[in-house]
Amino acid sequence: MDLEKIANKVVDTDLLVIGGGTGGCPLAGKAAERGLRVTIVEKSKTDRSGNVGHGVDSYGVFPHGISVTELIRMWMDRMSHSMQGKGRWVNLNLDYVLFDKGFWALEELERMGIPMKWDDGQYYWTPHMIHQDGLKLGLRVHWHNVKPIMAKMCRDRGVNILDRVMLVDLLTHNGKAVGATAVNTRTGEFIIIKAKAVAMASGMFCRLFEPETPSPWKYKMRYHYCPATTSGDGWAAAYRAGAGVAHMDDASWALRIRDDMTCSFGNFVNNDGIFGRVYNWKGESVSHDEQSYRGYAQAEMKGNTPFYQSLEHMPDDFQKRLQLNYLDEWFFALKMAQDRGFNPRTHRWEFMSNKLLQFMMVQGIWVTEDFKSPYLQGLYAIGDCAAGVGGAHGACISGLVVGDTVDRYISEAGEPVIDEAQVESQRQIALAPLSVKDGTEPMELECAIRNICERYAGVFKSEGTLQEGLRRFNSLKREFLPELMAKNPHYLMRCLEVRNIMDLAELYLKGSLDRKESRKGFIRTDYPEVDESRTSMCRVDRMENGKHLHEFIEVPELKPEYLKEKQKCM
Repeated sequence: MDLEKIANKVVDTDLLVIGGGTGGCPLAGKAAERGLRVTIVEKSKTDRSGNVGHGVDSYGVFPHGISVTELIRMWMDRMSHSMQGKGRWVNLNLDYVLFDKGFWALEELERMGIPMKWDDGQYYWTPHMIHQDGLKLGLRVHWHNVKPIMAKMCRDRGVNILDRVMLVDLLTHNGKAVGATAVNTRTGEFIIIKAKAVAMASGMFCRLFEPETPSPWKYKMRYHYCPATTSGDGWAAAYRAGAGVAHMDDASWALRIRDDMTCSFGNFVNNDGIFGRVYNWKGESVSHDEQSYRGYAQAEMKGNTPFYQSLEHMPDDFQKRLQLNYLDEWFFALKMAQDRGFNPRTHRWEFMSNKLLQFMMVQGIWVTEDFKSPYLQGLYAIGDCAAGVGGAHGACISGLVVGDTVDRYISEAGEPVIDEAQVESQRQIALAPLSVKDGTEPMELECAIRNICERYAGVFKSEGTLQEGLRRFNSLKREFLPELMAKNPHYLMRCLEVRNIMDLAELYLKGSLDRKESRKGFIRTDYPEVDESRTSMCRVDRMENGKHLHEFIEVPELKPEYLKEKQKCM
Protein backbone atom coordinates (compact mmCIF):
# COMPACT_ATOMS: atom_id res chain seq x y z
CA MET A 1 0.00 0.00 0.00
CA ASP A 2 1.41 3.36 -1.05
CA LEU A 3 -0.24 5.84 1.30
CA GLU A 4 2.11 8.59 0.12
CA LYS A 5 0.16 8.68 -3.15
CA ILE A 6 -2.99 9.61 -1.24
CA ALA A 7 -1.54 11.88 1.42
CA ASN A 8 1.04 14.64 1.46
CA LYS A 9 2.49 13.25 4.67
CA VAL A 10 2.32 9.97 6.61
CA VAL A 11 3.16 9.98 10.32
CA ASP A 12 3.84 6.73 12.19
CA THR A 13 3.39 6.81 15.97
CA ASP A 14 2.48 4.61 18.92
CA LEU A 15 -0.03 6.99 20.49
CA LEU A 16 -1.96 9.75 18.75
CA VAL A 17 -3.35 12.48 21.04
CA ILE A 18 -6.04 14.64 19.44
CA GLY A 19 -5.79 18.02 21.18
CA GLY A 20 -2.88 19.64 22.98
CA GLY A 21 -4.80 21.27 25.84
CA THR A 22 -4.82 20.78 29.60
CA GLY A 23 -5.50 17.06 29.29
CA GLY A 24 -3.63 16.25 26.09
CA CYS A 25 -0.28 17.65 27.21
CA PRO A 26 -0.02 15.76 30.53
CA LEU A 27 -1.18 12.59 28.74
CA ALA A 28 1.41 12.97 26.00
CA GLY A 29 4.22 13.84 28.42
CA LYS A 30 3.46 10.91 30.70
CA ALA A 31 3.17 8.43 27.82
CA ALA A 32 6.48 9.65 26.39
CA GLU A 33 8.08 9.00 29.78
CA ARG A 34 6.83 5.43 29.47
CA GLY A 35 8.89 5.06 26.30
CA LEU A 36 6.14 5.55 23.71
CA ARG A 37 6.36 7.49 20.47
CA VAL A 38 3.69 10.14 20.95
CA THR A 39 2.18 12.59 18.48
CA ILE A 40 -0.12 15.50 19.35
CA VAL A 41 -2.43 16.90 16.67
CA GLU A 42 -3.60 20.39 17.64
CA LYS A 43 -5.66 22.62 15.34
CA SER A 44 -4.47 25.71 17.20
CA LYS A 45 -1.02 26.12 18.76
CA THR A 46 -0.20 23.93 21.73
CA ASP A 47 1.49 26.79 23.60
CA ARG A 48 -1.89 28.52 24.05
CA SER A 49 -4.55 25.98 23.10
CA GLY A 50 -7.47 24.56 25.04
CA ASN A 51 -9.95 26.01 27.51
CA VAL A 52 -7.18 27.23 29.82
CA GLY A 53 -5.12 28.65 26.98
CA HIS A 54 -5.43 32.14 28.42
CA GLY A 55 -5.22 30.93 32.01
CA VAL A 56 -7.31 29.54 34.82
CA ASP A 57 -7.55 30.25 38.53
CA SER A 58 -8.98 27.10 40.10
CA TYR A 59 -7.97 23.46 39.96
CA GLY A 60 -10.57 21.05 40.99
CA VAL A 61 -11.96 18.98 43.77
CA PHE A 62 -10.05 16.57 45.98
CA PRO A 63 -10.99 14.24 48.85
CA HIS A 64 -9.20 16.42 51.39
CA GLY A 65 -9.69 14.84 54.80
CA ILE A 66 -12.48 12.41 53.88
CA SER A 67 -12.75 9.12 52.04
CA VAL A 68 -13.19 9.07 48.29
CA THR A 69 -16.48 7.19 48.61
CA GLU A 70 -17.85 9.78 51.04
CA LEU A 71 -16.92 12.56 48.65
CA ILE A 72 -18.65 10.81 45.76
CA ARG A 73 -21.81 10.46 47.83
CA MET A 74 -21.75 14.18 48.65
CA TRP A 75 -21.15 14.99 44.99
CA MET A 76 -24.03 12.83 43.83
CA ASP A 77 -26.36 14.22 46.50
CA ARG A 78 -25.70 17.70 45.20
CA MET A 79 -26.03 16.64 41.57
CA SER A 80 -29.28 14.79 42.32
CA HIS A 81 -30.71 17.88 44.01
CA SER A 82 -29.84 20.10 41.06
CA MET A 83 -31.08 17.48 38.57
CA GLN A 84 -34.39 16.74 40.29
CA GLY A 85 -32.96 13.78 42.06
CA LYS A 86 -33.23 10.18 41.29
CA GLY A 87 -30.69 8.14 39.59
CA ARG A 88 -27.22 8.35 38.17
CA TRP A 89 -26.11 10.42 35.23
CA VAL A 90 -22.44 9.53 35.05
CA ASN A 91 -20.37 6.43 35.73
CA LEU A 92 -19.65 6.71 39.46
CA ASN A 93 -16.58 4.51 39.05
CA LEU A 94 -15.16 7.18 36.75
CA ASP A 95 -15.65 9.73 39.53
CA TYR A 96 -13.98 7.36 41.97
CA VAL A 97 -10.86 7.13 39.82
CA LEU A 98 -10.72 10.90 39.35
CA PHE A 99 -11.02 11.59 43.09
CA ASP A 100 -8.76 8.72 44.09
CA LYS A 101 -5.96 9.78 41.72
CA GLY A 102 -6.24 13.46 42.57
CA PHE A 103 -3.22 13.86 44.81
CA TRP A 104 -1.11 11.51 42.71
CA ALA A 105 -1.88 13.70 39.68
CA LEU A 106 -1.00 16.84 41.62
CA GLU A 107 2.41 15.39 42.49
CA GLU A 108 2.94 14.27 38.89
CA LEU A 109 2.18 17.75 37.57
CA GLU A 110 4.64 19.30 39.99
CA ARG A 111 7.29 16.77 39.00
CA MET A 112 6.69 17.74 35.37
CA GLY A 113 7.29 21.39 36.22
CA ILE A 114 3.66 22.53 36.36
CA PRO A 115 3.25 25.09 39.20
CA MET A 116 0.58 24.12 41.73
CA LYS A 117 1.42 26.34 44.72
CA TRP A 118 0.47 29.93 45.50
CA ASP A 119 2.80 32.95 45.78
CA ASP A 120 3.88 32.06 49.32
CA GLY A 121 5.02 28.60 48.26
CA GLN A 122 2.06 26.87 49.92
CA TYR A 123 -1.01 25.19 48.48
CA TYR A 124 -3.97 27.56 48.49
CA TRP A 125 -6.87 25.29 49.46
CA THR A 126 -10.37 26.77 49.37
CA PRO A 127 -13.78 25.40 50.40
CA HIS A 128 -15.89 23.98 47.61
CA MET A 129 -19.59 24.39 46.98
CA ILE A 130 -20.31 20.66 47.23
CA HIS A 131 -19.43 20.73 50.93
CA GLN A 132 -21.36 23.39 52.79
CA ASP A 133 -19.42 22.88 56.06
CA GLY A 134 -16.30 24.49 54.67
CA LEU A 135 -14.26 21.39 53.80
CA LYS A 136 -11.34 22.52 51.67
CA LEU A 137 -11.64 20.64 48.39
CA GLY A 138 -10.61 23.24 45.84
CA LEU A 139 -7.10 24.36 44.92
CA ARG A 140 -6.35 27.87 43.69
CA VAL A 141 -3.53 28.06 41.14
CA HIS A 142 -1.80 30.80 39.16
CA TRP A 143 -2.11 29.31 35.72
CA HIS A 144 -1.98 32.25 33.34
CA ASN A 145 1.11 30.78 31.64
CA VAL A 146 0.45 27.10 32.26
CA LYS A 147 0.04 26.17 28.59
CA PRO A 148 3.49 27.33 27.42
CA ILE A 149 4.92 25.38 30.37
CA MET A 150 2.97 22.26 29.39
CA ALA A 151 3.96 22.54 25.73
CA LYS A 152 7.65 22.84 26.64
CA MET A 153 7.31 19.85 28.96
CA CYS A 154 6.04 17.77 26.03
CA ARG A 155 8.79 18.90 23.68
CA ASP A 156 11.44 18.17 26.30
CA ARG A 157 10.14 14.60 26.42
CA GLY A 158 10.31 14.15 22.66
CA VAL A 159 6.60 14.45 21.84
CA ASN A 160 5.98 15.14 18.15
CA ILE A 161 3.65 18.18 18.08
CA LEU A 162 1.72 18.94 14.89
CA ASP A 163 0.32 22.44 15.42
CA ARG A 164 -2.23 24.00 13.07
CA VAL A 165 -3.40 20.52 12.06
CA MET A 166 -7.14 19.74 12.10
CA LEU A 167 -8.58 16.27 12.67
CA VAL A 168 -10.76 14.99 9.83
CA ASP A 169 -11.79 11.50 10.99
CA LEU A 170 -10.55 8.43 12.80
CA LEU A 171 -9.15 5.49 10.89
CA THR A 172 -10.52 2.11 11.95
CA HIS A 173 -9.93 -1.56 11.17
CA ASN A 174 -11.92 -4.52 12.52
CA GLY A 175 -13.38 -2.51 15.38
CA LYS A 176 -10.10 -0.86 16.37
CA ALA A 177 -8.91 2.74 16.16
CA VAL A 178 -5.70 2.69 14.11
CA GLY A 179 -5.04 6.38 13.54
CA ALA A 180 -6.62 9.40 11.92
CA THR A 181 -6.58 11.70 8.94
CA ALA A 182 -5.99 15.43 9.25
CA VAL A 183 -5.31 18.59 7.26
CA ASN A 184 -2.79 21.34 7.84
CA THR A 185 -4.82 24.55 8.25
CA ARG A 186 -1.99 26.68 6.84
CA THR A 187 -0.71 24.64 3.90
CA GLY A 188 -3.71 22.45 3.08
CA GLU A 189 -1.62 19.27 3.29
CA PHE A 190 -3.60 16.08 3.80
CA ILE A 191 -1.98 13.96 6.52
CA ILE A 192 -2.33 10.33 7.61
CA ILE A 193 -1.35 9.43 11.17
CA LYS A 194 -0.91 5.70 11.81
CA ALA A 195 -1.25 4.88 15.52
CA LYS A 196 -1.65 1.85 17.76
CA ALA A 197 -3.96 3.84 20.06
CA VAL A 198 -5.80 7.17 19.87
CA ALA A 199 -6.69 9.48 22.76
CA MET A 200 -9.37 12.13 22.24
CA ALA A 201 -8.55 15.29 24.17
CA SER A 202 -10.10 17.94 21.91
CA GLY A 203 -12.58 19.53 24.31
CA MET A 204 -16.31 19.96 24.68
CA PHE A 205 -19.25 20.98 22.49
CA CYS A 206 -21.01 24.34 22.84
CA ARG A 207 -21.31 25.84 19.39
CA LEU A 208 -24.77 24.49 18.64
CA PHE A 209 -26.07 27.44 20.72
CA GLU A 210 -25.39 31.15 20.52
CA PRO A 211 -22.59 32.47 22.76
CA GLU A 212 -23.42 33.36 26.34
CA THR A 213 -22.38 36.99 26.11
CA PRO A 214 -24.32 39.33 23.81
CA SER A 215 -22.21 40.81 21.03
CA PRO A 216 -22.88 43.60 18.54
CA TRP A 217 -21.67 41.59 15.54
CA LYS A 218 -23.41 38.80 13.68
CA TYR A 219 -20.76 36.07 13.64
CA LYS A 220 -20.31 35.76 17.37
CA MET A 221 -17.57 33.51 18.76
CA ARG A 222 -17.43 34.97 22.29
CA TYR A 223 -18.06 31.81 24.29
CA HIS A 224 -17.16 31.41 27.96
CA TYR A 225 -14.86 28.60 26.86
CA CYS A 226 -12.35 28.78 24.02
CA PRO A 227 -14.44 28.58 20.80
CA ALA A 228 -11.78 26.47 19.08
CA THR A 229 -12.31 23.71 21.65
CA THR A 230 -16.11 23.78 21.61
CA SER A 231 -16.92 22.64 18.07
CA GLY A 232 -17.13 19.01 19.20
CA ASP A 233 -14.43 17.72 16.84
CA GLY A 234 -13.51 14.70 18.96
CA TRP A 235 -17.12 13.84 19.80
CA ALA A 236 -18.19 13.92 16.16
CA ALA A 237 -15.21 11.94 14.85
CA ALA A 238 -15.69 9.30 17.54
CA TYR A 239 -19.41 9.09 16.73
CA ARG A 240 -18.77 8.59 13.01
CA ALA A 241 -16.14 5.93 13.79
CA GLY A 242 -18.60 3.89 15.84
CA ALA A 243 -17.80 5.02 19.38
CA GLY A 244 -20.77 6.06 21.48
CA VAL A 245 -21.52 9.64 22.49
CA ALA A 246 -23.63 9.98 25.62
CA HIS A 247 -26.60 12.13 26.67
CA MET A 248 -26.75 14.08 23.41
CA ASP A 249 -30.42 14.75 24.14
CA ASP A 250 -29.40 16.75 27.19
CA ALA A 251 -28.10 20.23 27.89
CA SER A 252 -27.50 22.25 31.03
CA TRP A 253 -29.54 25.24 32.14
CA ALA A 254 -27.71 27.52 34.51
CA LEU A 255 -27.72 31.11 35.66
CA ARG A 256 -24.71 32.79 34.08
CA ILE A 257 -23.35 36.32 34.16
CA ARG A 258 -24.88 38.33 31.34
CA ASP A 259 -21.74 40.37 30.81
CA ASP A 260 -18.83 38.11 31.64
CA MET A 261 -16.58 40.09 29.33
CA THR A 262 -16.01 42.23 32.41
CA CYS A 263 -16.13 39.51 35.06
CA SER A 264 -15.66 35.77 34.70
CA PHE A 265 -18.43 33.70 36.27
CA GLY A 266 -15.91 31.46 38.01
CA ASN A 267 -14.80 34.29 40.26
CA PHE A 268 -18.14 34.34 42.09
CA VAL A 269 -17.87 30.90 43.65
CA ASN A 270 -15.47 28.77 45.69
CA ASN A 271 -13.44 31.71 46.95
CA ASP A 272 -12.18 31.04 50.51
CA GLY A 273 -15.64 29.72 51.25
CA ILE A 274 -17.16 33.20 50.93
CA PHE A 275 -19.85 32.72 48.33
CA GLY A 276 -21.22 35.41 46.11
CA ARG A 277 -24.68 36.62 47.04
CA VAL A 278 -27.68 36.76 44.75
CA TYR A 279 -30.41 39.41 44.91
CA ASN A 280 -33.56 40.09 42.94
CA TRP A 281 -34.31 43.48 41.43
CA LYS A 282 -35.96 44.56 44.68
CA GLY A 283 -32.74 43.96 46.60
CA GLU A 284 -34.13 40.87 48.35
CA SER A 285 -31.78 37.93 48.97
CA VAL A 286 -32.34 34.93 46.66
CA SER A 287 -31.98 31.42 48.12
CA HIS A 288 -30.10 28.56 46.48
CA ASP A 289 -33.38 26.79 45.61
CA GLU A 290 -34.66 29.93 43.90
CA GLN A 291 -31.59 29.86 41.67
CA SER A 292 -32.65 26.53 40.15
CA TYR A 293 -34.50 26.54 36.86
CA ARG A 294 -37.90 26.00 38.45
CA GLY A 295 -37.15 28.51 41.19
CA TYR A 296 -36.20 31.10 38.61
CA ALA A 297 -39.32 30.39 36.58
CA GLN A 298 -41.50 30.93 39.66
CA ALA A 299 -39.68 34.17 40.47
CA GLU A 300 -40.24 35.37 36.93
CA MET A 301 -43.97 34.61 37.18
CA LYS A 302 -44.07 36.70 40.38
CA GLY A 303 -42.23 39.60 38.75
CA ASN A 304 -39.16 39.22 40.97
CA THR A 305 -36.55 38.97 38.19
CA PRO A 306 -33.93 39.81 37.08
CA PHE A 307 -31.44 38.33 39.54
CA TYR A 308 -28.09 39.94 40.32
CA GLN A 309 -24.85 38.52 41.71
CA SER A 310 -22.91 40.61 44.21
CA LEU A 311 -19.44 40.65 45.73
CA GLU A 312 -20.09 43.72 47.89
CA HIS A 313 -19.85 41.77 51.13
CA MET A 314 -16.36 40.44 50.43
CA PRO A 315 -13.52 41.73 52.69
CA ASP A 316 -10.76 43.87 51.23
CA ASP A 317 -8.04 41.21 51.40
CA PHE A 318 -10.29 38.82 49.53
CA GLN A 319 -11.01 41.43 46.84
CA LYS A 320 -7.28 41.81 46.28
CA ARG A 321 -6.83 38.07 45.83
CA LEU A 322 -9.80 38.06 43.51
CA GLN A 323 -8.06 40.54 41.27
CA LEU A 324 -5.27 38.01 40.84
CA ASN A 325 -7.88 35.46 39.85
CA TYR A 326 -9.17 37.84 37.20
CA LEU A 327 -5.67 38.10 35.81
CA ASP A 328 -5.34 34.31 35.65
CA GLU A 329 -8.72 33.36 34.23
CA TRP A 330 -9.66 36.39 32.15
CA PHE A 331 -6.68 38.66 32.19
CA PHE A 332 -8.17 41.75 30.54
CA ALA A 333 -11.39 41.69 32.60
CA LEU A 334 -10.26 44.37 35.05
CA LYS A 335 -9.20 46.72 32.27
CA MET A 336 -12.50 46.29 30.44
CA ALA A 337 -14.42 46.78 33.67
CA GLN A 338 -12.56 50.00 34.37
CA ASP A 339 -13.10 51.32 30.84
CA ARG A 340 -16.82 50.61 31.05
CA GLY A 341 -17.25 52.14 34.50
CA PHE A 342 -17.77 48.86 36.37
CA ASN A 343 -16.33 48.39 39.85
CA PRO A 344 -16.07 44.66 40.64
CA ARG A 345 -16.18 45.44 44.36
CA THR A 346 -19.51 47.25 44.30
CA HIS A 347 -21.26 46.54 41.01
CA ARG A 348 -24.04 43.96 40.85
CA TRP A 349 -23.93 41.67 37.84
CA GLU A 350 -27.10 40.63 36.07
CA PHE A 351 -27.83 36.97 35.44
CA MET A 352 -28.93 35.69 32.06
CA SER A 353 -32.16 33.71 31.82
CA ASN A 354 -33.69 31.28 29.34
CA LYS A 355 -30.27 30.14 28.17
CA LEU A 356 -29.15 26.56 27.60
CA LEU A 357 -25.52 25.51 27.77
CA GLN A 358 -24.06 22.23 26.59
CA PHE A 359 -20.78 21.42 28.27
CA MET A 360 -18.66 19.15 30.44
CA MET A 361 -21.23 17.60 32.70
CA VAL A 362 -22.73 14.38 31.36
CA GLN A 363 -22.30 14.67 27.59
CA GLY A 364 -19.34 13.33 25.65
CA ILE A 365 -17.75 10.10 24.49
CA TRP A 366 -18.96 7.23 26.68
CA VAL A 367 -16.01 5.61 28.47
CA THR A 368 -15.35 3.10 31.22
CA GLU A 369 -13.40 4.04 34.36
CA ASP A 370 -10.12 3.42 32.54
CA PHE A 371 -11.20 6.07 30.00
CA LYS A 372 -11.57 3.51 27.19
CA SER A 373 -14.41 3.38 24.71
CA PRO A 374 -16.36 0.13 25.12
CA TYR A 375 -17.44 0.39 21.47
CA LEU A 376 -14.15 1.06 19.67
CA GLN A 377 -11.02 -0.73 20.82
CA GLY A 378 -7.92 1.42 21.18
CA LEU A 379 -9.85 4.67 21.58
CA TYR A 380 -9.48 6.65 24.80
CA ALA A 381 -11.26 9.88 25.77
CA ILE A 382 -10.21 12.30 28.49
CA GLY A 383 -11.14 15.69 29.89
CA ASP A 384 -14.13 17.43 28.36
CA CYS A 385 -14.19 14.83 25.57
CA ALA A 386 -15.29 12.12 28.00
CA ALA A 387 -18.81 11.91 29.43
CA GLY A 388 -18.60 12.65 33.15
CA VAL A 389 -15.15 14.26 33.13
CA GLY A 390 -14.72 18.04 33.18
CA GLY A 391 -12.66 20.98 34.31
CA ALA A 392 -8.92 21.49 34.53
CA HIS A 393 -8.49 18.87 37.26
CA GLY A 394 -10.54 16.27 35.38
CA ALA A 395 -8.52 16.85 32.22
CA CYS A 396 -5.14 16.60 33.97
CA ILE A 397 -6.04 13.58 36.09
CA SER A 398 -7.65 11.57 33.27
CA GLY A 399 -4.78 12.46 30.94
CA LEU A 400 -2.14 11.35 33.42
CA VAL A 401 -4.00 8.11 34.20
CA VAL A 402 -4.18 7.20 30.51
CA GLY A 403 -0.59 8.27 29.91
CA ASP A 404 0.53 6.01 32.75
CA THR A 405 -1.33 2.91 31.53
CA VAL A 406 -1.77 3.10 27.75
CA ASP A 407 1.56 1.36 27.10
CA ARG A 408 -0.03 -1.90 28.30
CA TYR A 409 -2.55 -1.79 25.47
CA ILE A 410 -0.04 -0.60 22.89
CA SER A 411 2.41 -3.39 23.72
CA GLU A 412 -0.18 -5.92 22.54
CA ALA A 413 -1.96 -3.90 19.86
CA GLY A 414 0.15 -4.90 16.87
CA GLU A 415 0.88 -2.72 13.87
CA PRO A 416 -2.03 -0.57 12.67
CA VAL A 417 -3.71 -1.77 9.46
CA ILE A 418 -4.79 1.14 7.26
CA ASP A 419 -7.71 0.80 4.84
CA GLU A 420 -6.70 2.69 1.69
CA ALA A 421 -10.29 3.10 0.54
CA GLN A 422 -11.24 4.58 3.90
CA VAL A 423 -8.37 7.06 3.66
CA GLU A 424 -9.34 8.09 0.14
CA SER A 425 -12.96 8.63 1.17
CA GLN A 426 -11.88 10.84 4.06
CA ARG A 427 -9.52 12.79 1.82
CA GLN A 428 -12.30 13.57 -0.62
CA ILE A 429 -14.63 14.70 2.17
CA ALA A 430 -11.94 16.83 3.79
CA LEU A 431 -10.73 18.64 0.69
CA ALA A 432 -14.03 18.98 -1.19
CA PRO A 433 -14.76 22.56 0.00
CA LEU A 434 -11.54 23.80 -1.64
CA SER A 435 -13.00 23.06 -5.08
CA VAL A 436 -16.31 24.89 -4.46
CA LYS A 437 -16.08 28.37 -5.99
CA ASP A 438 -19.46 29.95 -5.35
CA GLY A 439 -20.90 28.18 -2.37
CA THR A 440 -21.75 28.58 1.32
CA GLU A 441 -19.53 30.38 3.79
CA PRO A 442 -18.93 28.06 6.79
CA MET A 443 -19.84 30.73 9.35
CA GLU A 444 -23.12 31.42 7.56
CA LEU A 445 -24.11 27.78 7.93
CA GLU A 446 -22.89 27.54 11.52
CA CYS A 447 -24.92 30.61 12.52
CA ALA A 448 -27.99 29.10 10.88
CA ILE A 449 -27.53 25.88 12.88
CA ARG A 450 -27.13 27.85 16.11
CA ASN A 451 -30.26 29.84 15.37
CA ILE A 452 -32.31 26.68 14.87
CA CYS A 453 -31.07 25.04 18.08
CA GLU A 454 -31.57 28.23 20.06
CA ARG A 455 -35.04 28.96 18.65
CA TYR A 456 -36.59 25.49 18.38
CA ALA A 457 -34.70 23.41 20.96
CA GLY A 458 -33.87 25.90 23.69
CA VAL A 459 -35.09 25.86 27.27
CA PHE A 460 -38.72 25.23 26.31
CA LYS A 461 -39.30 22.36 23.88
CA SER A 462 -42.40 20.74 22.45
CA GLU A 463 -43.35 18.36 19.64
CA GLY A 464 -44.19 21.29 17.38
CA THR A 465 -41.04 23.34 17.92
CA LEU A 466 -38.77 20.31 17.62
CA GLN A 467 -40.48 19.05 14.45
CA GLU A 468 -40.16 22.49 12.89
CA GLY A 469 -36.55 22.76 14.01
CA LEU A 470 -35.72 19.41 12.42
CA ARG A 471 -37.50 20.40 9.22
CA ARG A 472 -35.41 23.53 8.94
CA PHE A 473 -32.25 21.68 9.98
CA ASN A 474 -32.75 18.98 7.32
CA SER A 475 -33.19 21.69 4.73
CA LEU A 476 -29.87 23.23 5.74
CA LYS A 477 -28.13 19.87 5.67
CA ARG A 478 -29.56 18.92 2.30
CA GLU A 479 -29.04 22.20 0.49
CA PHE A 480 -26.05 23.92 2.05
CA LEU A 481 -23.73 21.32 3.62
CA PRO A 482 -22.63 19.97 0.17
CA GLU A 483 -21.93 23.56 -0.94
CA LEU A 484 -19.54 24.51 1.85
CA MET A 485 -16.80 26.65 0.40
CA ALA A 486 -13.21 27.07 1.61
CA LYS A 487 -11.24 30.03 0.24
CA ASN A 488 -8.06 28.74 1.84
CA PRO A 489 -6.89 26.05 4.31
CA HIS A 490 -8.01 28.14 7.29
CA TYR A 491 -11.55 28.23 5.91
CA LEU A 492 -11.22 24.49 5.34
CA MET A 493 -10.83 24.11 9.11
CA ARG A 494 -14.06 26.07 9.59
CA CYS A 495 -15.83 23.80 7.09
CA LEU A 496 -14.71 20.71 9.00
CA GLU A 497 -15.89 22.30 12.25
CA VAL A 498 -19.33 22.97 10.74
CA ARG A 499 -19.54 19.36 9.59
CA ASN A 500 -18.91 18.28 13.20
CA ILE A 501 -21.35 20.81 14.64
CA MET A 502 -24.03 19.68 12.19
CA ASP A 503 -23.63 15.99 13.05
CA LEU A 504 -23.88 16.65 16.79
CA ALA A 505 -26.67 19.22 16.54
CA GLU A 506 -28.71 16.65 14.63
CA LEU A 507 -28.25 14.16 17.48
CA TYR A 508 -29.38 16.82 19.95
CA LEU A 509 -32.50 17.69 17.96
CA LYS A 510 -33.51 14.07 17.34
CA GLY A 511 -32.76 13.05 20.91
CA SER A 512 -34.81 15.95 22.26
CA LEU A 513 -37.75 14.95 20.06
CA ASP A 514 -37.56 11.33 21.25
CA ARG A 515 -37.35 12.30 24.91
CA LYS A 516 -40.86 12.74 26.26
CA GLU A 517 -40.32 14.00 29.80
CA SER A 518 -39.14 17.00 31.83
CA ARG A 519 -36.17 16.72 34.18
CA LYS A 520 -33.59 19.23 35.47
CA GLY A 521 -32.72 21.59 32.56
CA PHE A 522 -34.64 19.52 30.00
CA ILE A 523 -38.16 20.95 29.69
CA ARG A 524 -40.79 19.47 27.39
CA THR A 525 -43.85 21.67 27.88
CA ASP A 526 -46.04 18.91 26.42
CA TYR A 527 -44.54 16.27 28.76
CA PRO A 528 -44.05 18.02 32.14
CA GLU A 529 -43.55 14.85 34.23
CA VAL A 530 -40.44 12.73 34.81
CA ASP A 531 -40.27 9.51 32.79
CA GLU A 532 -39.17 7.00 35.42
CA SER A 533 -38.06 4.51 32.76
CA ARG A 534 -35.19 6.86 31.91
CA THR A 535 -33.92 7.17 35.47
CA SER A 536 -30.27 6.03 35.70
CA MET A 537 -30.30 5.41 31.95
CA CYS A 538 -27.98 6.94 29.37
CA ARG A 539 -28.80 7.45 25.71
CA VAL A 540 -25.81 6.51 23.54
CA ASP A 541 -25.64 7.48 19.85
CA ARG A 542 -23.17 5.94 17.43
CA MET A 543 -22.73 4.98 13.79
CA GLU A 544 -22.41 1.44 12.54
CA ASN A 545 -21.74 0.71 8.85
CA GLY A 546 -22.66 4.28 8.02
CA LYS A 547 -26.03 4.17 9.77
CA HIS A 548 -27.08 5.96 12.94
CA LEU A 549 -27.97 3.81 15.95
CA HIS A 550 -29.00 4.72 19.45
CA GLU A 551 -29.51 2.65 22.55
CA PHE A 552 -30.14 3.08 26.26
CA ILE A 553 -27.70 1.64 28.76
CA GLU A 554 -27.86 1.64 32.53
CA VAL A 555 -25.38 3.98 34.15
CA PRO A 556 -23.06 1.89 36.37
CA GLU A 557 -23.27 2.04 40.13
CA LEU A 558 -20.18 2.30 42.29
CA LYS A 559 -18.35 -1.03 42.41
CA PRO A 560 -18.60 -2.97 45.69
CA GLU A 561 -14.84 -2.85 46.22
CA TYR A 562 -14.97 0.95 46.03
CA LEU A 563 -17.85 1.10 48.49
CA LYS A 564 -15.71 -0.73 51.05
CA GLU A 565 -13.02 1.95 50.89
CA LYS A 566 -12.70 3.63 54.29
CA GLN A 567 -9.26 5.18 54.28
CA LYS A 568 -9.15 8.91 54.81
CA CYS A 569 -7.21 10.83 52.21
CA MET A 570 -4.74 13.55 53.13
